[in-house]
Amino acid sequence: MSLLNQLRQSAVEGSPAIRKVGLWIAAHPLRAVSLSADEIAEQAKASQSAVNRFATHAGFAGFAELRAALVAALQDVHEPIAKLRRQPEMQAGHPFASAQAGLLQAAEELDLQVLEQCAQDLLKSRHVYTLGLGMSHFVAGFAASAFMPYVQAATHLSEGGGTEQILRRMSRLGEGDVVLAISVPRYSVDIVTLARFARERGAGVVALTDAASSPLVGVADTALLAPASHSVLSHSYVSVLAVIEALLARVVRLNPQSESITTELIDTVLPHLQVRAPE
Repeated sequence: MSLLNQLRQSAVEGSPAIRKVGLWIAAHPLRAVSLSADEIAEQAKASQSAVNRFATHAGFAGFAELRAALVAALQDVHEPIAKLRRQPEMQAGHPFASAQAGLLQAAEELDLQVLEQCAQDLLKSRHVYTLGLGMSHFVAGFAASAFMPYVQAATHLSEGGGTEQILRRMSRLGEGDVVLAISVPRYSVDIVTLARFARERGAGVVALTDAASSPLVGVADTALLAPASHSVLSHSYVSVLAVIEALLARVVRLNPQSESITTELIDTVLPHLQVRAPE
């Protein structure tokens, strides 16, 4: 159980005064780490003693220990704010510096054998599903659209409707299917649950994430890593998109029908394009 879930559960199980404090802290964790017990009591419309009682009720020695636990748990979440505070120090750098560094790192660390195996798995699959939540939703949509002409079938699972609709779309998952699950910090709990569900249904799961320590790696059959750090933003998708393009390029090269598929695709869309006149 995550710390925030633990705090919510402890709040629900406490007295009315303790409940007010616990629910306020769980709803405003970033603010809570910068406030004193008196200030939290004022915000939660409770007493300072209620703040201390909640801390012990939640299993901590006192409020100081609870706040220290929050600081540790929220380190990654707080990082975007810390970056903004450091922003004046970074303004001298080139706007593309973070993206360039991420691409170089991705190029150095990309396992070409894993990329090759993933491309073969996508080609052999009866259906490729892409999955991403939050900002990764848009990247997953790009991936599904890009792979669509060159694999047997491709579907963007997270195109709309939330987790309930995603599970409905996953209801026919089984052996022979592949799910490309995409997640970078801050990691979604739901995507790990959905990836685990896909494996339980017999589908193969490819994780596209930023590091081997990502929780998505533990529930996937294979992992492609794309560094996602950024000097100002919470994370970057430049390397993630680059890895998708590299995987797509390998799929296209491995598919013996790629030339005819591409020719037909161009014939289909050409009437809707404005062709540049020769100079």
